[in-house]
Amino acid sequence: MKHVRNVLALAAASLFALTVSGCGGTTDGDAIKAAIADCEGLSYSEILAKAQKEVGDSTMEVYGNSSNFALALAKFTKDTGIKVNNNKLGDAAMYEKLTYTIGNGKYVADMTLIQDGNKLQTQMLNPGYLYSYTPKDYKDKLAKDDLNPTGAIYLNKVFMYNNTNYDGSNQSTAVTGAVTNKLTNVWQLAGTSADAKHIAGCSFKPGSQENVNLNFLAMLTSDEWCAKLATAYKDYYGTNYVAEKSYASIGYKWIGEFLQNVKDSNSWHSSDGTAVKDTAAGLSGNMVYANYNKLKDCTETGIGYKDTANLTVCDYEGDGVDGFGGFLYKMYTLIPKNAKYPYAACALINYILSTEGFGAAWGGYVGYYSTNSDNAIANGDKPLNWWKGNCVIEDPEYVSNVYLDVYDYVTSFES
Repeated sequence: MKHVRNVLALAAASLFALTVSGCGGTTDGDAIKAAIADCEGLSYSEILAKAQKEVGDSTMEVYGNSSNFALALAKFTKDTGIKVNNNKLGDAAMYEKLTYTIGNGKYVADMTLIQDGNKLQTQMLNPGYLYSYTPKDYKDKLAKDDLNPTGAIYLNKVFMYNNTNYDGSNQSTAVTGAVTNKLTNVWQLAGTSADAKHIAGCSFKPGSQENVNLNFLAMLTSDEWCAKLATAYKDYYGTNYVAEKSYASIGYKWIGEFLQNVKDSNSWHSSDGTAVKDTAAGLSGNMVYANYNKLKDCTETGIGYKDTANLTVCDYEGDGVDGFGGFLYKMYTLIPKNAKYPYAACALINYILSTEGFGAAWGGYVGYYSTNSDNAIANGDKPLNWWKGNCVIEDPEYVSNVYLDVYDYVTSFES
């Protein structure tokens, strides 16, 4: 059997080499799959040797939407000698570029760092435009739900509130930490002002402008999260939820009431970073749903200023928020079906998952979590497994199946 496997591996490698030499470096899907299969049996050092020979003095192309990605790429080039051209685009522009080029057989990239579960599933995975690769060195370090497609980095959006008693006029006497346990159950964000500890408005970026937020809301319609919302509902109201004709499920009920509260309070925001800073300063409401990593933008000090000390992550208090305290989603490392340098792509994915690669770009900031369980988190943060137990988690396949229905429902509250 070992001899047969060796023969098959040699045949696959030969097919890959012939395809590359026969089309000026641009390969077809079968050849890329063969290269990936080869890499999945090799160590990083073995892949790197092939990658360096493959690229030579040329430059590999990558696409990603993370500003920090450039830091990892610069260190990768410094450590390996492989030159990389970083094409940074927003999600919409990147999907448009990849869909057009890959769909028309045009070479555009060797590796992508990509997010947005719905578009990933519908525009890239379903038509077979991007392939997954699981590094041998990290196969046992990644959770099963972080494979196929291969997730590299988690991000989270969380509920945070201004914990001061600053009212705009008492700056000299206000105290940081005066408010505690403001949000303990997600139903406080829905319902009406007649409900106990009701929170009238939470700063939230509209789903029509923020696909990640739409994906978060879409996940709440799943059986799993409807069940958790039902439990939280009973805990909050003291009675079981009874189905209502006006809502397709309890998930739709929470979404509708939450968005109505946001709308009534005029609490839409256009930038998570600005919303977090304004909430910290007490300038626009006292509750925000936004990327946890935006805390890095709060660089001021004091009550009434953009100071992280004025913000509390709801999930950090007590036993967390009954229901959920936020949303986890991923940046995936994937390889286009017509990559020119697949070995270099595999080497780079290895590097991003490594302590050196993750640490160079994301490791020092809260709100970024490597799927490699060996990689440390930032000071003051919680480990990935903790967040997985306290947040809604994006499932690209599920989101893509319900996206259109949820989109129509969500956007009906935005006008």
